[in-house]
Amino acid sequence: MRMHATARSISRPVQERLLEQPFAARVLAVFDRVCDLVTPAGDVVALVTPHIGDGPLNVVVEAAVGCFAMIKPGMVAGLEKRAQRAASLLCIGELKVALEDAAVWEPCPDWGALRARRASVGRGAGRDSIPSYAAELLRAGWEGDMVALRAGAARLAGLGGGLTPAGDDFLVGIMLWAWLAHPDPPVICRAIVEEAAPRTTTLSAAFLRAAGRGECSAAWHRFLAALTTGTEDELAAAVQGVLAYGATSGADALAGFLWIGIESRRPPD
Repeated sequence: MRMHATARSISRPVQERLLEQPFAARVLAVFDRVCDLVTPAGDVVALVTPHIGDGPLNVVVEAAVGCFAMIKPGMVAGLEKRAQRAASLLCIGELKVALEDAAVWEPCPDWGALRARRASVGRGAGRDSIPSYAAELLRAGWEGDMVALRAGAARLAGLGGGLTPAGDDFLVGIMLWAWLAHPDPPVICRAIVEEAAPRTTTLSAAFLRAAGRGECSAAWHRFLAALTTGTEDELAAAVQGVLAYGATSGADALAGFLWIGIESRRPPD
């Protein structure tokens, strides 16, 4: 059965990727609210329902839960031009998603403004949040030891089950704290991504690369804003929004964010 849908929003990096000529991808995985595509280069584009919302890999489609049921892993996705329109349809089998009215969403928060008004954060996470064999390596890496940082990232990469293993989500949180608080976030994040991305799943590698560029979901945007300028009630609600992502992915990323926030302030042993 043919289905037509409209994209509500599209992240800026995904829009740029879709405009590359020619765009081609295959279906990586399908869930009730998400259809993940992967390009030959390993980039991931996620079609999601509004229940998921904006994210660095996402095209938010005006459709109900279960709308991707007709799509199967391995199917081919591509773009078609609509008559007399410059914009395109994203086509996957019988599903056609109109892109021309989608609002472009920027996945990078205003890190400069956030860093300028950064509040004191880091309460609520202990040193048990991370295996001890990786903890000291990552802490040393934060302080400038790139060899240790790479070793710690390699040890956490792919650790745990699922499409986005817990170790990778933890590294995502560390990189988001780096963008908020480290003197040189691109150096820290590049080392983590280079070590971790080749050692994990395709989807998780895409999220690692996005965090390495300072990109995060709308829930993280709300959390970061509440962290720096929000009330306690706003912060509590924003934390719940982050925790609601995935089975444990949101919690694992938040643990990494808070853990390195504590460790970066801890005096040397």
